[in-house]
Amino acid sequence: MFGSLDFDSSAFSEKTPYDPRSPYSASKAASDHLVRAYYHTYGLPATISNCSNNYGPYQYPEKLIPLFITNLIENKKLPLYGNGRNVRDWIHVDDRNRGIDMIIQKGVSGETYCLGGNSEKSNLEITKLILNALNKDESVIEMVNDRPGHDLRYAIDYSKAQIGLGWEPKINFSDGLKDTIKWYQDNQTWWKKIKNNN
Repeated sequence: MFGSLDFDSSAFSEKTPYDPRSPYSASKAASDHLVRAYYHTYGLPATISNCSNNYGPYQYPEKLIPLFITNLIENKKLPLYGNGRNVRDWIHVDDRNRGIDMIIQKGVSGETYCLGGNSEKSNLEITKLILNALNKDESVIEMVNDRPGHDLRYAIDYSKAQIGLGWEPKINFSDGLKDTIKWYQDNQTWWKKIKNNN
């Protein structure tokens, strides 16, 4: 909902103006504005959290990391958008959950807090990490047309949460990805039901 960053731009922060480029991101921006309006008009006690891309167990398999893990388990191709250069900052879901809890417990009503994983990686880099972890070669990558409104780069400056709440990500991406892959290997019944119903 913040829009798209160039490779040499500073990370998004709580002061970054919203600049959604797709209906999906516009809906997220609209929900934040609605919460702020209720806070200002009616005094509704509320905080807002914005975060970078989540990964971890129980993520639906249409998202990049679980899709690629589950496709490889099923010996399917990996549909990589565009040239694979799009960059996202990745945060493990447990770090995100811990951040939300700290915002609820310690955050100031009416304030917004950004939570980032300090782990920027291109989609192609993510793909290669998953391939390597599952001992597959790059022949399974299938380049597909880029999706409309696909932002180039996301990065989050979480210094406000770090200074004000004492929060920072604890799970490094390498360990988090390894644990995530193992979870999808060990819980195939869960995600196969979802994939087979779509």
